[in-house]
Amino acid sequence: MKKTLFVILMFMITFNFSCPIMVRAETQYSPATTPTEASTEPSVGIKVVDVFLVRPPCAVGSIISTAIYLAICIPAFIIGVDEPAAQYLVEAPWRFTSYRYIGEFNHYKDEQSIMGVWEF
Repeated sequence: MKKTLFVILMFMITFNFSCPIMVRAETQYSPATTPTEASTEPSVGIKVVDVFLVRPPCAVGSIISTAIYLAICIPAFIIGVDEPAAQYLVEAPWRFTSYRYIGEFNHYKDEQSIMGVWEF
């Protein structure tokens, strides 16, 4: 019983870290102001928390969500939701894990939003 509860709890925690869609930035930048001009450099404490406490669970969550996508990609293709599923289960978690600046949770290296790479 304890082992099952532990597995379920770990799955839920990992799933929460693999869904960065819910952690969108609340700050909107005007077209004249880029994110680098509007924000300051994050503190060393935030960078340490990001590197040691946020990114490792996000990497695990990204791996799990990618495996889930690989398991459902054929039925998703048949239904016609393969591209949005790939965007939510593969692209967004990996972008949040590895394609943002250290310590900045809403500023990506290509100046796009977390879901801004693919255009449908």
